[in-house]
Amino acid sequence: MTNTELNGAWLRHMETVRWFGGKGAGARLVGREPLPPYTAPGATPALRSEVAELAYPDGHTEHYHLLVAHYPVGAAVPGTVVGTDEVDGRAVQVVDATADPDALAAFVAATQPAFADRPVKLWAGEQSNTTLTLGSGDLYKLFRRIEPGPNLDAEVLIALGGAGVPEVRGRLQCAWPAGASTDLGMVIARVPDATDGWDLATAACIAGEDFTERAHALGVALADVHARLAEAFGTGTVAGDEVADTMGDRLVAAVAAAGELAPYADALRGAFDVLRGRELAVQRVHGDFHLGQTLHSPSTGSGNATGSVAGVWTIIDFEGEPAKTAAERRAPDSPWRDVAGMVRSFDYVRSAHPSPDSEAATNWADTARDAFLIGYCGVTNGDAVLPGYVIDKAVYEVLYELRNRPDWVEIPMRAIRAATHGDNPPETLTEKE
Repeated sequence: MTNTELNGAWLRHMETVRWFGGKGAGARLVGREPLPPYTAPGATPALRSEVAELAYPDGHTEHYHLLVAHYPVGAAVPGTVVGTDEVDGRAVQVVDATADPDALAAFVAATQPAFADRPVKLWAGEQSNTTLTLGSGDLYKLFRRIEPGPNLDAEVLIALGGAGVPEVRGRLQCAWPAGASTDLGMVIARVPDATDGWDLATAACIAGEDFTERAHALGVALADVHARLAEAFGTGTVAGDEVADTMGDRLVAAVAAAGELAPYADALRGAFDVLRGRELAVQRVHGDFHLGQTLHSPSTGSGNATGSVAGVWTIIDFEGEPAKTAAERRAPDSPWRDVAGMVRSFDYVRSAHPSPDSEAATNWADTARDAFLIGYCGVTNGDAVLPGYVIDKAVYEVLYELRNRPDWVEIPMRAIRAATHGDNPPETLTEKE
């Protein structure tokens, strides 16, 4: 198999996995840069990371981290065989190491020897990275879309020091590109007895179970993390006109890619004008906040002051929206962007209900949202700029769902229609009907 053929095989494989954010965007895999091997010469499987360069029709490029295992041609392979290659003069089968239990165990032993005695399993959840469980106490998160320098998630978790966020217990870095030190992964402490926030909320909505105390505690937890992020990374201001222009530009691009949005574009743009003439406080934020980025524990955890009958929330995955560059995700932003993400997430929750448009489902989402906002800022309608951020998020969701989960696109489109129905203002995205 030629290098070009192997590149094509890797791209076809990447199109099938959730962590690849370029699906449907016309990407070409134009190169793979092998990093130094993790295993000794002659080892089976042999392991290394590779950096795949993806080029897009609009001229921009992205880089993805591939974890690669090599087996001799003809050997039995437990993982997904992507193709064949010649490495150090010998023909090998090229395998996605994350689908190979033997390769994963060897990888952990080589890169995190303190955890070599732990059983290793691939985390089954859908996410934009790949996570390995190391026994019952720790998780090894492998970053997939990478950019030179420190990973945002690792940077934030180390700065916050573990309270209300996972504790960092190990880090995998590489000398890529030349002269830079780039994160490929990190080991974090697993939150004991935790339930995924999305799973918890959807189960409660389906059962008609009151969620207000837990939603309120989540708002308190986010406010606490925002305060600590501001202390760790500083604050600033940005002109609201600049933010409104950026949101408008994103809407134009979204309409070009998703014709479904075209009939609503003018009405949606009006929500962004509320930001004009204001100076907006900005700081480091989560950037992609929703229930799937939270864990709920039934009792007080170390250092977390929100424990009560409502339990304790841990906020995870501080990498921001996958579609943005690292520079964009690292840039200070309004805390209301995170609040808007959770407002939209509660609307997603009611879609798990057998009758999403029923009074029961709608009331559940409304009361949970209101409790969250009260926990965060003391009132149910947040700030005047919140609706603009909510609409910006819903527009992003339409594009994301079309590219990744087409069956889900009706969820954000339902919100878009609600925001532009008749004489109802865009605030209907955040206020009770």
